[in-house]
Amino acid sequence: MRAFLRPLLLALTFASSVCSAAGPTEFKEGEQYKVVRDKQTPPDAKRVLVEEIFWYGCQHCYHFDPVIEAWLKTKPGDVDFVRIPSSLGRPEGIVHQKAFYAAEALGISDKVHKPLFDALHARHLPLFTQDAVRVFFNQQTGVMPDVFDATFSGFAVDNRVRRADGLMKGYGIASVPALVVGGKYTTNAGMLGDGGFDAMIKCLDVLVAKVRQEQQKKK
Repeated sequence: MRAFLRPLLLALTFASSVCSAAGPTEFKEGEQYKVVRDKQTPPDAKRVLVEEIFWYGCQHCYHFDPVIEAWLKTKPGDVDFVRIPSSLGRPEGIVHQKAFYAAEALGISDKVHKPLFDALHARHLPLFTQDAVRVFFNQQTGVMPDVFDATFSGFAVDNRVRRADGLMKGYGIASVPALVVGGKYTTNAGMLGDGGFDAMIKCLDVLVAKVRQEQQKKK
């Protein structure tokens, strides 16, 4: 009798694991993720926009950076990813926002993003003012101080900082790192409890699939 039941039990166990893998239920709206305060319409309705909100001065953001970088290497082809720097209302946060957008404007983000994180958290350099960041940019990328100052203090960077602040207020983001998917859903490590960054990535994948499915229903 036991020999007869063993294959059946194995089959049921396998079926259960397949169902769990196909439809994770551990992520619930209002618990592990929520709808943002003011929804934003992504620029391309056929693609899924993922936004990472971070601050260079945040140690958790520093540790999350390689995690999201690993995810980017395997992200679905219909997903667009952008980083949005937050100041968290701090003066040094505004400096870091401008540094991020100045690097983008100068086309040197790949030479600044990780090194700036490392300089702050691994080397503990006090990069909290325009003067300090100017020296860092020059040493790291060779950009001349006058070019840096013109870009850092220019209208384009200031405009992007204002837009980022507007998005943060609209989304209702109060802590970082945070993720926003499709301009509609947001999650962060705090909402996911002990699961940490691994759970955050799993939730991200679920939200990407959710937004994709909602887009397909509108067609």
